[in-house]
Amino acid sequence: MPSFTMQELQSAIAELDQAIFSHEQWYKSLLRILISRVPAEPADLRPDAHQHCRFGQWYENVSTALLREHPAFVSLGDAHEKMHVYARTLLQLVSDNKLVATSQLDQFENALDKMRLEIQSLRLELSEVIQNQDPLTGAQNRAGLLPWLREQHALSQRRGQHCALTMLDLDHFKRANDEYGHLAGDKVLISTVQCLQTILRPYDRIYRYGGEEFLLCMPGTTPEEAREVAERMCHAVAAQRIQPDGFDNILQVTASLGVAMLDPSRPVEASIEIADKTMYEAKKSGRNRVVTEY
Repeated sequence: MPSFTMQELQSAIAELDQAIFSHEQWYKSLLRILISRVPAEPADLRPDAHQHCRFGQWYENVSTALLREHPAFVSLGDAHEKMHVYARTLLQLVSDNKLVATSQLDQFENALDKMRLEIQSLRLELSEVIQNQDPLTGAQNRAGLLPWLREQHALSQRRGQHCALTMLDLDHFKRANDEYGHLAGDKVLISTVQCLQTILRPYDRIYRYGGEEFLLCMPGTTPEEAREVAERMCHAVAAQRIQPDGFDNILQVTASLGVAMLDPSRPVEASIEIADKTMYEAKKSGRNRVVTEY
């Protein structure tokens, strides 16, 4: 998932929760119609009924980009539309004073379960992103690092898929904190993550590994591509111009980067350690550079 701020994630979950509430209210109304045989809402009998319920109106006009751009959002829309097709069949039978067959009710219930599963899966994914996100920088924290890398490691073993690891450490970061204060240091960290995100692909991952240390994970990336991307990141970090709040001075920072591959023949932890060691080789070689294991 592309990176979003904590506020954007929380807003998306709140918006989704309201949509879930609207859907459950619609479902209660549907049960009342089916059981008590009260007249159905005309909108629920229309072929485009999925666009007229409150959930459908929300779906068609969702304001949060995070939801609108999420791959699961399309699947949710399809499941919602299909559920309404079966609901309309039931409502039409009731309106015509006909009996509802068990098979027809089962079709609706299955479609409803599928829609609910899509909603809960989307909400769970957003919640997990919040739990695994560093609140300062928006990078992911270390909580989900090893489980995700083990998945990539298994893919590498089964399919031979490359995955590159790059350890990045900001050079002389302590100076920024000492000379301009911790708020300036925070600004450097935030700016650096935003800078890296402009270079990495949406499915690459940035983990905050330590104070000013980040582990960048790039699935489907060859050793040659990994070095080229690392060089671009090194130059981009050095090109930043960061002005600390309350100061006229402009801060410039550099980074040392170590690149290793997620080798299927060794444990995940060993590959991380090699990326870390190559990063320290970059430090020893003069900083503001890239060193690879190969």
